Amino acid sequence: MVAPHVTGRGRSALGHRGERANILISGGTVVDGTGAPARRADVAIRGDRIAAVGDLSSYAADAGVDAAGLVVAPGFIDMHTHSDLSLLINPRAESKLRQGVTTEVIGQCGFSPAPTPRARSEDVRAIFGPWARHVDWCWGGFGDYLDALRERRTSVNVVPVVGHTSCRVGVMGEESRAPSSAELAEMRSAVEAAMEEGAFGLSSGLVYAPGMFADTDEVVALAEGIAPDNGVYFTHIRGEADTLLDAIAEAIEIGRRAGTPVQISHLKAQSRENWGKVEAALAAIEKAREEGIDVTYDVYPYTAWNTGLGQLLPSWAREGGDEATLERLSDPGRRARIRSEIAAAAAADPGRWEQRLLASVDTEANRPLQGLTIAEIAARRDAAPEDVVIELLLEERCNASMVGFGMWEEDVRRALAHPLAMIGSDAAAVAPYGVLGKGHPHPRTYGTFARVLGHYARDEGVLSLEDAVAKMTSRPAARLGLADRGRIARDMAADIVIFDPDTIAARATYEEPHQYAGGVRYVIVNGMVELEGEEHRGRGAGRMLGRAG
Repeated sequence: MVAPHVTGRGRSALGHRGERANILISGGTVVDGTGAPARRADVAIRGDRIAAVGDLSSYAADAGVDAAGLVVAPGFIDMHTHSDLSLLINPRAESKLRQGVTTEVIGQCGFSPAPTPRARSEDVRAIFGPWARHVDWCWGGFGDYLDALRERRTSVNVVPVVGHTSCRVGVMGEESRAPSSAELAEMRSAVEAAMEEGAFGLSSGLVYAPGMFADTDEVVALAEGIAPDNGVYFTHIRGEADTLLDAIAEAIEIGRRAGTPVQISHLKAQSRENWGKVEAALAAIEKAREEGIDVTYDVYPYTAWNTGLGQLLPSWAREGGDEATLERLSDPGRRARIRSEIAAAAAADPGRWEQRLLASVDTEANRPLQGLTIAEIAARRDAAPEDVVIELLLEERCNASMVGFGMWEEDVRRALAHPLAMIGSDAAAVAPYGVLGKGHPHPRTYGTFARVLGHYARDEGVLSLEDAVAKMTSRPAARLGLADRGRIARDMAADIVIFDPDTIAARATYEEPHQYAGGVRYVIVNGMVELEGEEHRGRGAGRMLGRAG
């Protein structure tokens, strides 16, 4: 099918009288985001709002879109992203917009670029790795950072969340200890200030240093700071493998004690011995909801994850930040201990090195290794895999990431199909050019939403088209308190994606990840056409969204 285009000759040219729209989308199949059955309807847009939905044959319009054979749906809300810096580097949000995403939830896994206290600005900046070098880090408070994003005129809307790790680093650096009462009060104050300045909630990353050094009481104390403003506690839980169920129990406890809704990030069960645990995890979430704890989760449609290469090190080796880690790796005695522990963990996980793929590095010298497994790199270097990990971390000064294969397809399907699920990519908005095109990202970066719609809904029937769209639109909008987003209905914000249900698909692969999704024909953000066919209009129509209440 040839991509339709917005024509400047709307129905006014045909002599019709009646209501007038800026854009009239006619002849499409509306999947309105609520889960209701798809229906044939026209959609009129006036300004930044949907003016009408139905038979609009009497409408005149400044521009028209012939959507015959296409699906018209609300713009997708990516519930879990890491676009905090990438939107500053490239506000066009190419990899996300081209799969229909119109809103990014940032500040996840405990990492937000603000607040950045002057005394700790370099410490906070350091946790964001090489991309931080390409950003004018000109802010201090959370609101200042949001202003910097507004000035960039992003192509997508932004929902900001404040990170526990960033607040912790801003007050006490990367130390492995409990905060003093004064430090805890300072962190709590930073969270409360961020909420006043626009944050939608608090996130944690309890498997990453230094967030992992916080106990439950510390997180509860900070989560209590978002409760008065109806903030959401987003959490990369403390474990997604052997300790999955204990980690979910902790997240539920935090929500119960703090009085906040809980959003569990990228629900999964890692490693073969834990396959099947997603069913028990879902049962725990359902039980908590029966007890009055508002718990939901997001999920991405892949069996591989993506994280820092340093996660292969024992936790003690990561204390104190990258510089402290590099010192330990350079010390012969401590390196020997680290090497031994890496090797022991691999021995307990057969096939580990064939299932860990080097995703991104910072140096040009190692870029040819991106996309290779640790086993393949070890063969090239004629070295043991554990030595390869240590050497890569030293060469890259810890600025390296990996993709790991370790989830069970049936667990992914079960998580996607459950009514509490929402969709989140766990990825930054990038592009196949410029600074953001130098890495070798997980294919979810370019393909998450298209893969759900094409592979799991259309091809596999794991969920219906209507349910898939609801998990991307009205359900996350409700969770975030975005009363005017996530549905195709009169007076709702005009965030709209128009796609071909027969051809929508993820094209990105583990081998060739920088490939845009196929099948998305138009993306409209706040009433402006931001994407038409292959053409990115670059209008910067996205907004910093505000919290209700």
